[in-house]
Amino acid sequence: MTSHGPVPGGNSAHQYKRIADELLKGINSEVWRPGDRLPTHEQLADRFDVSRATVKEALKLLSSKGLIVTRQGSGTFVSQGPKSDVVPQRNSPSVENRDDGGDDDGDDVWAVVSERVPPVLLKPYLEEAFEATQVKLDVFSMTTESLAARVSDQKNRIMTGEIRPPRSITARLMLPDCDFPYLAIPRPVDGTDDPRVRRRLKGILQSHATMLREALFELRYQGFVPEVDVEVRLVPFAPQMKLYILNRRLALQGFYVTEEGTIPLPPDREEVAIYDAYGTGATLFPYRASADSTPDQVGIVRTFQAFFDSNWDKLATRADF
Repeated sequence: MTSHGPVPGGNSAHQYKRIADELLKGINSEVWRPGDRLPTHEQLADRFDVSRATVKEALKLLSSKGLIVTRQGSGTFVSQGPKSDVVPQRNSPSVENRDDGGDDDGDDVWAVVSERVPPVLLKPYLEEAFEATQVKLDVFSMTTESLAARVSDQKNRIMTGEIRPPRSITARLMLPDCDFPYLAIPRPVDGTDDPRVRRRLKGILQSHATMLREALFELRYQGFVPEVDVEVRLVPFAPQMKLYILNRRLALQGFYVTEEGTIPLPPDREEVAIYDAYGTGATLFPYRASADSTPDQVGIVRTFQAFFDSNWDKLATRADF
């Protein structure tokens, strides 16, 4: 997801996608929780300075993905989803034991909970991860925007005493190298390479990666977490998949859906049509490692980890920011 900020007025044919993206960010950050009613069409049209028809197209897009529901005469609401599967069970044997103090690289058995995998929010799973003794975050994404905000929330939980501080936090962030001229997205629709598009993405990902890193290191500087390590590496391609691996026991996966949109670029705010990946294409699905799994269930979380490690070790280079 590389398009951010308020949605300006204008005549962009793809404006509804940006509005849908902004609404999805509000849902993911729990501005609107499952069951909450969204603002009316009129309120959304005023907020984004667009027509009601554009708002309807944005809501139609979210509805097609099962993220919102419309009730005749009542309004539009955030989808409740399958409640039994959305929030992680903290007392489940699949949740890391805070008192074991061991490394997660042992021979314990991992498994997918079930074949029925509902879309989820990042927040509850990240809350669970930060309640472990050793926190390990492996992240492969376009900008880390969603993660940076949620990590700041976890920093506040630790500093206010809501949860016990972990002994260590290790974060590995793998992001696209915006100096590489052949990124598939974001890229002008005409197939040319416009360095302004890549510079825009670079500014976004640097900002959020820096915010995340500073939040974690503040925990060390303030004496809450004795060991903090954050490393950012870049790969010469844009991810088609958003991937979070939390404590090597839970993988959250989402796919970036390539769509056409327009962005204003400096110096004269020229409107340029680009292929980009919006947040509406990055719904997350969870895969949990379970200690009581059977051999035929073993695989997917470790496969995600192997995928991440191989790109990290063989293709990624240390970021210079």
